Amino acid sequence: MKKSLIIASVLIGAVLLGTGYALWNIVGVKGSIVISGIVEADDIHVGSKIGGRVLKVVAREGQTVRAGEVLVLLEPRELEASLAEAQAAMRQAQAKLALLTAGYREEEVEQADAAMKQSQAELSQLVAGPRQQEIDQARADWLAAKAQAENSRKLQRRMEDLSRRDLIAKQDFDDAQAKAEESEQKMKSARERYDLVLAGTRTEEIERARQRLAEAEAKLRQLKRGFRKEEVAQAKSEVEAARARVELIRSQLDETVIKAPVDAVVEVLDLEPGDLVGAGKPMATLLRINSLWVRAYLPEAKLGFVK
Repeated sequence: MKKSLIIASVLIGAVLLGTGYALWNIVGVKGSIVISGIVEADDIHVGSKIGGRVLKVVAREGQTVRAGEVLVLLEPRELEASLAEAQAAMRQAQAKLALLTAGYREEEVEQADAAMKQSQAELSQLVAGPRQQEIDQARADWLAAKAQAENSRKLQRRMEDLSRRDLIAKQDFDDAQAKAEESEQKMKSARERYDLVLAGTRTEEIERARQRLAEAEAKLRQLKRGFRKEEVAQAKSEVEAARARVELIRSQLDETVIKAPVDAVVEVLDLEPGDLVGAGKPMATLLRINSLWVRAYLPEAKLGFVK
């Protein structure tokens, strides 16, 4: 097991006392035997499950660290954005479940009932066709718009003649011309409305009204019935899935903070901010402080000295 000289020098002091005790046990108080040995310790390779870009290197080689002490920080911004998105999705799923569990409010049912009745009335009116009163009103609107358009055209012609003789300002003529064009457009719209009323309701309009009524009736039935059990079960599944995703991203965020798992000495930590580290790849090698020992070699001829 290869260990650096720096680490060996740090650890040697921790084992001198134990080594001296071992030698005393070998030779007792009568003498001593000089033997060679190696200070060894269990090593730990520390990394991250997700990998990423190094944000900060906190520890350094040769440093003694305690369990839980931060060694390296990875860039967390992308995961933080993903966490915010996942939390928003979870809140939305929870709100949907709360709505399904509570059911519809009474005012929602009342509004749906009113909308259905309105659709029924519109369909009935379209099927019955226009009343004579509506026809008369449409004709009166068209005739009034026609008279207004004729008056506006007459005024425009007079203003045009006066403008050619420089008896009025050009702006006055422009205003008269704009009013004449506006009146002409209103007359055309009124005529179209009158023609539609005379022709009666078209089949496609009735079909659209029937479709709107069917949709309004379906919505009212759903509100009165409430939500089905399978809808509630599906909403619960969506909440659990959203919560699981939040927990997953949180665990990934935890992996951006690389900590010492035990009390140890940092043997290898060769990283710089900006470095990319692969998932599961070692970032640092630590030596356990509480697992130090000396591997000594005693000549066979002197085994009898061992007690």
